[in-house]
Amino acid sequence: MSVQTFNPTDLSQSAANWAVAQRIVGPFAPHAQVSPNLTITLDPGHLLNGTTLTEVNAQVVGPFTPPGSGFRIDRVVVDRMTGAAGIVVGTANSLTPPAIPSGKLPVTRVFLDSTTETISNEAIADERALFDQMHENPKVYCRAHLGGTDQTGVAANTWTKVNLSTIDFNVGNEFDTANKWFKPSVSGYYCIRAQTNVAIASGHNYGVMIYKNGLGGAYWGASASMQTGHTAAVEDILYLNGSTDYVEMYAVNSNAATTFYGNKNATFLVASLLG
Repeated sequence: MSVQTFNPTDLSQSAANWAVAQRIVGPFAPHAQVSPNLTITLDPGHLLNGTTLTEVNAQVVGPFTPPGSGFRIDRVVVDRMTGAAGIVVGTANSLTPPAIPSGKLPVTRVFLDSTTETISNEAIADERALFDQMHENPKVYCRAHLGGTDQTGVAANTWTKVNLSTIDFNVGNEFDTANKWFKPSVSGYYCIRAQTNVAIASGHNYGVMIYKNGLGGAYWGASASMQTGHTAAVEDILYLNGSTDYVEMYAVNSNAATTFYGNKNATFLVASLLG
């Protein structure tokens, strides 16, 4: 149903009652601006995450962009951790509102059509559900490898990116085979394991390293004791911010023009969100 701006009467008992009730019924209440435009207002709110209580000031959301033709239902959500509001744009001429993104809580739906110039309370449908009964525990994990194709012509004494092109599984769809990196949209601590098998002659050095945002981190290396394929593997736990952070796999050797073996069980990267 559409919303209204709540203005309690100027009576002492009414004011006292509202002072008690406001903390319960008022958080993130959506309504039109006093002078309506293409934005809406959310009242102050609060969120409890574990033992962390976050107080959130009133927010202006928008401007919304009306569709060029027909109608659209957009959704306003707030971040579970910060309370920051955002718009999820719907599908043109669909009565189904857009899905609630992971890590967000629903606040309101906003109806727009091609004639919308301002947003009134009649266009706003309150759907606040700020107490999710299910503990949010998104699943993000992947395993990427060379897909059975050797990576050849690897230069000596140069950290070289392993061109992971194939995935066994990619829950959360966070491994990017085009860029050959793992770039999750969910923040948190991740367990990363990188392993390569390299063709190398006796006496030469080899190693593997986990790169974060283009910078080298944890690595493992050794010297080959015989001429054969040698395995280097390293594991680390990294915090990734869910927006700009990404992880790549690099390897090195001192044997000119060598090969990273493409067998899926020889050269691969595994990443998994902890907790």
